[in-house]
Amino acid sequence: MTADLHITEVLSRAAHGDAAAIDALIPKIYATLHRLARHQRARESAHTLETTALVHEAYLKLVSQDAVTFTDRAHLYAYMSQVMRHILIDHARRRKAQKRQAPEITAPADHSEIIDVLAIDEALTRLAATDERLARVAELRLFADLSSPDIAEVMGVNARTVERDWLKARTFLSACLMPDS
Repeated sequence: MTADLHITEVLSRAAHGDAAAIDALIPKIYATLHRLARHQRARESAHTLETTALVHEAYLKLVSQDAVTFTDRAHLYAYMSQVMRHILIDHARRRKAQKRQAPEITAPADHSEIIDVLAIDEALTRLAATDERLARVAELRLFADLSSPDIAEVMGVNARTVERDWLKARTFLSACLMPDS
């Protein structure tokens, strides 16, 4: 908890233009990104993007966003979940495009992570069209591995609302991801 308060304090100083605070923040962001990347790789074992590569891409994206200021650690975690999601989706799309261009003599690869990540992205997009809040809860749960209290803090609702929304979102996503029978 002390580390979280420290991150919020550093984010506040960084938002007010303290360059030293930004330097102090970078290692904390990097460690959190590494934890999220490990979680993603464990959840999607077939994913070919290395953990360190995923961390570096997310880190570079965060550092390059000069216009983004984070009000607290919850805002930082929410932003990171979006960054991680988009990196994984872009990587899956690139792999899918390479597959279409590959000569037939190459050995077939396991493309389950392409289907999973792209299918989840499509299902989340469909859910967002129906209910933006449910989609946001699902994104924070799936891509940032946030708990219900953390998601509640990010979204400004109570944890019980998050639990109900997660149940609805999970039901919707499951229906979208079910293979046609």
